[in-house]
Amino acid sequence: MRKRPSTAPRTSLVNNHNRDTFDVNTLPKEAPNLLMTQTLKTIARLGCVTLAALTLQSTTYGGFEQTKEMADQTRWVMNTINARHYLHGKMEKLNGTEIVEAFTESFDYGRMYFQRSEVDDFVFRFGDAMEDFLQKGNLYAAFEIYAAYQANVQARTDWAYQRLSQDFDFSLDEKFFPDRRKAKWPATAAESNDLWERRLKYELLNELLSLASEEQEEALEYGETSNPDNVSDQENGSFDSAKIKRLVEDSEFMVETLDAAREKIRRRYERNLTYIIDREAAEVQESFINAMTQLFDPHSSFLSADTLESFNSAVQNSFVGIGALLEDDDGICTIKQILPGGPAEESGLLHDEDKIIAVAQGKDGEFEDVVDMQLRYVVRKIKGEKGSIVRLLIRPGSAGDPSARKDISITRGDVKLTANLASAKLIDIPNADGGLIPVGVIQLPSFYGNIGAGNTLTTTAGDVTELLKKLSAAGAQGIILDLRMNGGGLLSEAVRVAGLFIPIGPVVQVRNPDGRTDVLSDRDLNLEWKGPLIVLTSRFSASASEIVAGALQDHGRALVVGNTSTHGKGTVQEVYHMNRRPAFSWFQNNAAPQARPVASKITIKQFYLPGGSSTQLKGVPSDIALPSVNEFLPIGESDLPHALAWDEIPEVDWFNDWKKLNISSPEEPKLKTALAQNSTSRQSSLAEFAFLQEQIEWRKGRYDEKDISLDLEQRIARKIEDQMVINRMDDAYEALSKTNYAEQDFILEIAQEQDALSKQNLLEKGAVEVALDAAETTNDLGASVTAIEPDSDETIEEEEEDKPDFDIYLRESARIMADWIELEATDKAAISATKIAVTTGAL
Repeated sequence: MRKRPSTAPRTSLVNNHNRDTFDVNTLPKEAPNLLMTQTLKTIARLGCVTLAALTLQSTTYGGFEQTKEMADQTRWVMNTINARHYLHGKMEKLNGTEIVEAFTESFDYGRMYFQRSEVDDFVFRFGDAMEDFLQKGNLYAAFEIYAAYQANVQARTDWAYQRLSQDFDFSLDEKFFPDRRKAKWPATAAESNDLWERRLKYELLNELLSLASEEQEEALEYGETSNPDNVSDQENGSFDSAKIKRLVEDSEFMVETLDAAREKIRRRYERNLTYIIDREAAEVQESFINAMTQLFDPHSSFLSADTLESFNSAVQNSFVGIGALLEDDDGICTIKQILPGGPAEESGLLHDEDKIIAVAQGKDGEFEDVVDMQLRYVVRKIKGEKGSIVRLLIRPGSAGDPSARKDISITRGDVKLTANLASAKLIDIPNADGGLIPVGVIQLPSFYGNIGAGNTLTTTAGDVTELLKKLSAAGAQGIILDLRMNGGGLLSEAVRVAGLFIPIGPVVQVRNPDGRTDVLSDRDLNLEWKGPLIVLTSRFSASASEIVAGALQDHGRALVVGNTSTHGKGTVQEVYHMNRRPAFSWFQNNAAPQARPVASKITIKQFYLPGGSSTQLKGVPSDIALPSVNEFLPIGESDLPHALAWDEIPEVDWFNDWKKLNISSPEEPKLKTALAQNSTSRQSSLAEFAFLQEQIEWRKGRYDEKDISLDLEQRIARKIEDQMVINRMDDAYEALSKTNYAEQDFILEIAQEQDALSKQNLLEKGAVEVALDAAETTNDLGASVTAIEPDSDETIEEEEEDKPDFDIYLRESARIMADWIELEATDKAAISATKIAVTTGAL
């Protein structure tokens, strides 16, 4: 099995502090000074204990209330990570300075609101005591630092409001560096003001160019909230060069557009301030704890109640709610999509683009206004127990009158996220003889499944099995397992999926903190696919997907195609749930409401491939690499701070004779060489690869250009130049798309059921609406106007389906597979001819 060179491992972890004790009766009489010293130590210790005891009750720091529950959670995380982490016992002491700076960066990640001296002051005040704060569950330092951040944001927002009312000179040869993730905090107030001056000009220029070209998208996207720290140069969308040029030619147009840009930015800063001021203590706690956990490694973290709920939903692909995707649209919670089969769709009362103005609980609950409320808080109010009722006050998206309101009630229920499940397609690849070679593709976004008592929708291995059977029945001669956007998931499901392609054998080696190594193997003799197999990967393929790709590669069962290597995450995390039952719980009030569950996700093991190499940092290398812009982006494990080191262990003694088992394998040297040579030839000759290379070079140039001009004329010239490149590439892409291969989609039975249910709901909803229209509409003679109820799927108007994306990487993978199939067929034909010749004596 393949081995890779080793590097020195990194070590880290925290030891618990031992408490000194003494007995007064054992002290020598001639040592009164010693007694006094010990007494002072005792008093000091009692002071610490008192501080810890204070955290057992509600305490207010910096305007935030720390509850006993939060103190318990913080101490529990500290104890759990010390006891369970993979590096247990190897880090002598936590670095308080790093914790303070990491916590500060968790919200001031653009290093804009604080000055270096302020951060140094936090380090001076809290750095040395940081570990004691965490061990005692005391959040004083966290709340004090965040309160200072709130004050700075308030002051800087007031400054921005005042500055926006003044004039700006866009003719100066100035630049702004928007990506400040690795920048330093400004050293002085003057440096800070200059930085903000440039930033405001940068934002105004973005909005000017956006508004002038009639682009309605905001130039800055901040996820679920409008956070101006996440600055990016987004200038795509509709484009009109003539209107862009009016900015410098028409002073009236410039003034009008600049006023609109000012108002848009002012509104953005207003929402951002509201978000920061309204942030809950539990969110600050989560950031503070994670500033500590990520000193161990990038993947260990505290999961607050909200984060844990989202984590469980992602792994199980289901949750309890109303079934709608929500988005913050200028401070208003807007429905972007109704999920099929969910309560919202079944009710027929909600539609895309409806605005949620207020939320109420139950039939008689009072409405609470949610305009300008952070999206996660709105989601928390809409979610709830299965079978309970939530009422929404909405402004219908279709209403022309902005004052229109509608009060609707929806019963919460199970929502199945079928869009996140595995799917498949069959692609027909033309061969040299004019025929077609059908190649099956299974797209797997994650490794999902059962994680305990949760409401599991389905399992990855079960879904892949179902799709393999469908593709096989449809005539697929080869299978591509597409893991390009698969960030991992359940280790158990990864082992099961790998086992679908090998008879039995090791899939992954897992090393525990004590050095013991366990081998997780496939023990099921049944194979779901014996034919040629390619695993398509990228730098986004991580963790469990790297196990599958690496195991199948080490076994010589699959050819890995994609980026030079995968992400490089070779560690295993386990979720530990905090036990809510306190000591002496028989004294507790049983009627007291139960707190929402929290957990810790802790790195407990490191995994290695059957050949002995860890995937940590290095990932899984491709047998055939395809060019990609991902090679230049900081998106791998090696780009993360405190990532564990790569190493290797002995390989597992195992061998599968694929020829005897009549199972396809790419390990024949001549076959692998031929496949690589054919692919290299296509990469140097096909128009689609020339297009890809141009796109990569252009994007790399934009990425390398860190400083953005604040001169309006330069920005206009650059925008026009960029748009010409984009238009040319769009035209080339459109032309290439006309040569797309024919393909057929396959979906899971459960997804088909959801689609059928969704369509039935739409039919029933359409019938009701038609009946209502018929009842309410009359002609001039007062006679009823009758409408025909829909009775078939054909009555539902559907938008014309978009053409499949022109996926260059998938196309080339399919061509490699077609080469493999043809070469294997040729080889088998030669062997068969030889056997016939031997039998007939022709030799």
